Amino acid sequence: MLRFDNMPSDFNPMFLFLGHRDDLLALTKVLRDFEASPAAIDVREAIPDAGGRSHLTIIPGDGMDAPYGLRPAPGENHFTWMLNPWQAGQVALRIEALTPQELKSGNDIIELGLEGEIPVKVSRGEFTDNFLTPRHHLDPEYRPETDGA
Repeated sequence: MLRFDNMPSDFNPMFLFLGHRDDLLALTKVLRDFEASPAAIDVREAIPDAGGRSHLTIIPGDGMDAPYGLRPAPGENHFTWMLNPWQAGQVALRIEALTPQELKSGNDIIELGLEGEIPVKVSRGEFTDNFLTPRHHLDPEYRPETDGA
């Protein structure tokens, strides 16, 4: 299952997409659909099985001065990823490079190089399935289970 979430930090925030081959292919399909027809896409609606706490919308940008890249949006844990069609295609190519059948794991950090954007890390096979769930020790909502003693 594809999981995506913001990893907050005062110095190096990062947005993570974690999954296996089929999960990353689903993400590239979303980006290719956006490339072909630029319109707002809610990633959670486009990939209903995706997990994580964040809400991400890919939105079209136009012009040299548009605030491209992944950025916080109004609402708790809401983000927008502004791309033009060419950028979406280039991001899809980089993610597709992580999907060959024989590849067991890998990652890429995607940045457009603009001030204020949050880097996007796409990872295949490098994290356990519960990494972005409240049951993982790095999750801020994690509470250790007790055995009732």
